Amino acid sequence: MRHVLGLVLAGALSACALATHAQETEPAPQITMGNGEANSIQLDGLTLSETPSTFSEVRVDAGHVTSFRAHSAALTFSEVIIEQNGWLVLHPVIDGRPDGDMVSGYAYVAAGENEDVTVRLDHPAKTGDRFLVMLHQDVDEDRVFDFVFVEDGINVEDRAVFEGTHMIAHVFAVP
Repeated sequence: MRHVLGLVLAGALSACALATHAQETEPAPQITMGNGEANSIQLDGLTLSETPSTFSEVRVDAGHVTSFRAHSAALTFSEVIIEQNGWLVLHPVIDGRPDGDMVSGYAYVAAGENEDVTVRLDHPAKTGDRFLVMLHQDVDEDRVFDFVFVEDGINVEDRAVFEGTHMIAHVFAVP
């Protein structure tokens, strides 16, 4: 009888420990996307520039200099609201998924309400192309878009803008 009682007690303690562990480790909240209460990106009225422009830039990397010329397009967002100075950033959607490692273009936005914010893309765009548009905070307030990832994929400099677990971002198709 003692042995059976010991097994029952051990089983009850084990079940109690599992229940306690389950209560302590609630599932992590899911990240959602859209507009927040203090930060937003207006997609209504989004326009694509009618005539793509040509741009060139020079890049210097570890003493190597390269020049780059391409045709570009521009998207204009009618209104962007951000609590702190930051950036309106476009990432391409590739194979149906936003690619947060690549940046297609960005524009500085000052804290408050910004109208007619134009983002020049570093490549042509056409109706139906899909992008993720999101806000990033200018963490160090230097008006330079610092887009750096560390090994685990976390942006450590000009971070994405969140309200709780709600990332201020939208996936959209070019009109």
